[in-house]
Formats: sequence, structure tokens, C-alpha cells
Amino acid sequence: MRGFRHDSGMATGAKKLAGLTVCALPLALSPALANDTTATLSGGGLELTVSTDIAMETEELYLSTKDVRVSYLFRNTSKADIQTRVAFPMPEVPFGPIDNVVLPQPGKDNFVGFTAKADGEQIRPELHIRALSAPVDEDTVKPAFPQGADMTEAVRRAGLPINAALESWKSTLSAMPEGQRRALVSEGLLYDGDGEASPDGLSPQWSMRETYYWQQTFPAGKAVQMEHHYRPVSGMSFFTGDASDMETISATFGKRYCLDQNGLAGVRRLLDKARSASAGGKDGTFVFATETEYVLRTGANWKGPIGDFRMTIDKLFPDAVLSTCADGIVKTGPTTFTVERTHFTPEHDVRFVVFRFGEPG
Repeated sequence: MRGFRHDSGMATGAKKLAGLTVCALPLALSPALANDTTATLSGGGLELTVSTDIAMETEELYLSTKDVRVSYLFRNTSKADIQTRVAFPMPEVPFGPIDNVVLPQPGKDNFVGFTAKADGEQIRPELHIRALSAPVDEDTVKPAFPQGADMTEAVRRAGLPINAALESWKSTLSAMPEGQRRALVSEGLLYDGDGEASPDGLSPQWSMRETYYWQQTFPAGKAVQMEHHYRPVSGMSFFTGDASDMETISATFGKRYCLDQNGLAGVRRLLDKARSASAGGKDGTFVFATETEYVLRTGANWKGPIGDFRMTIDKLFPDAVLSTCADGIVKTGPTTFTVERTHFTPEHDVRFVVFRFGEPG
């Protein structure tokens, strides 16, 4: 038996890096998270651009299922000050009927608690929100909006919040006449899970993409220190130790997170604990799989490669099993694993999964 899971589909076409699975049970080793990039706002929405004069000299990145911290050092290599729009894109957040997405602060537009500083001074970023088509049943029904199409204006015309995790989502649907709800189903904005157009049975047929952005000045020839902090959005599944769970876990997480034999052995031990606890009459004895992603590829939008790059992934609990696709990752502490690069050009985003018995990792 397993619970619902969130798969935001980020970078699904990216080539897999050689992986190492890390496990604390003996040793064995994501949604979402992003890298800064310059951007322009046009009539069609936010567009990311490439900087030919501003270099990213260093990036220090810390990732866990609970916390994301990033510190950069940028340098304007030109002879003139540059003022540009800087953008920080987040992974898409799905709202489908089988997506179990946990938002850290669901009642707020800034539901990840995103903060930013430049040379120690607090920045107040603006927020750019779009609704992108994510049909629930496109295999059997031709969707009204093709996968990935921008549905923002259609959603707003319907009077629906793009963020379906807000409290106003359910109250907005409840206040609508049934006929209006059925019309939105027919138009392809909503999916009707129970066939009754009831507020509880309706799901958005879109995912949400958020980008934080602000104007930033980079003085000629000088370095600018920038910092970001927020809580990531993670997807979650749970398993009870049933006989079929290992097959499901291998098929679901194996290739996506480079979960090797050592990692699978660690997960099997966690499932054995869950099965034994359940046999002993204990309730709530699950193995949770928490998936997290970070948008790293936009770090390639600055001038040249990143000079010095250091990424630490923290599984937080020594008894947890963490798996990720990363080349050259090494164990640096009881729960931490690190990748270091020089002259680094990111070509893939970062994804990782944490398995933990008893409660989410």
C-alpha cells in the first residue's frame, strides 16, 4: 500500500548523471528551489535571459527537505554599472487529484517564506504567478488546453485562485452555482472526480509556476553578495511494508533518483521495520518517501561557468535513506553529502528522495 505522491515532472528529459546512493543503515547514498538568473518582463510574461557581463564567482548551496539556503558572489566584469532584473524561478506545483503536495505556508502567496538579501540588505521581491496546463486525464480525453499551455488568464477570468492550496479555493467553488462549476469542467479548467461537480470532487487542471524577481544594481568591477532562504515544496508517498512495496519503490524511484542496490537494501530494512511494527499492533507505522527538487540549470545564464560551486544535501536524520543522481558526491557528516566543482556549468536540475520510517524525512 502506498500513499499519493507528487511528481512535478521537472527536467524529465534531462540526461541522468552517474549516481551514488547514500544510506545511513550501513552506508550506501529534488517539486521546489532555484538558481538566480537575469530576466526581462514582456507582454507574454517573465522571460529569462543570459548575462554577458555578470559572472557568478561562487555558489554555496544547502538543500534538505525542510530548508534551502543559497549564497552567491557575483561580479560585474564590465566598466559600467549594470541594473537588471534578477529572477528566482520555483519548480511547478501540481494540484491534481493524486498529487499530495505539502506547502510550508499554504495560506500565503509566498508559501515558501522566500527571503533575499544583497550585501546584507533585505530585498522585497515581486512575485510572478502563472497557471500552466496539467491535464488530469489526457490519455483518454483530449485536453482543452495542451500540456504546458499558459492558462493564467482563463483561470483568472473564471474567478479562481491560481494557488489551489489557498483557503479561498474551496470557498470560491462553494459559492459558485453548480451550473457554473459544470461549465468550467466542460471548458477544461477543472477535473470532475466524482461526476457531480461538487467542490470536494473538483481539481484544477493546471500546475502553478512562481518566480520571484527584483531590480538589482551590479557596480562596475565590484562583487555583490546575494543570499536566499526558503522552505521547499516536497512531494510525499508512504508505504506500509506490503510485499509489493519494493517493486513499486524500485519502479517509481529507481531510475529517477539513481537508487542502487545498496539504497534499495536500506529501504528494505525500513520496510521490514514498518511491517514488524504493524504486526505488533502499532498504528501509523509507515515508510515515507519525500521528494525535493532544485532548479539549478538557470545558473548557466550568467557569464561563463560558476567559478566555485559547493552543494550540500542533508537528509537530516541518520537513520534515513537518501538517494540522488549526482557525480562525485561524498559523505561529509552523519547526515550530509557534498558535491564541489570548479568552473562549473550546470546542465541539470537537482532531485533527491529521502526515505524514513515513522514520519516524513
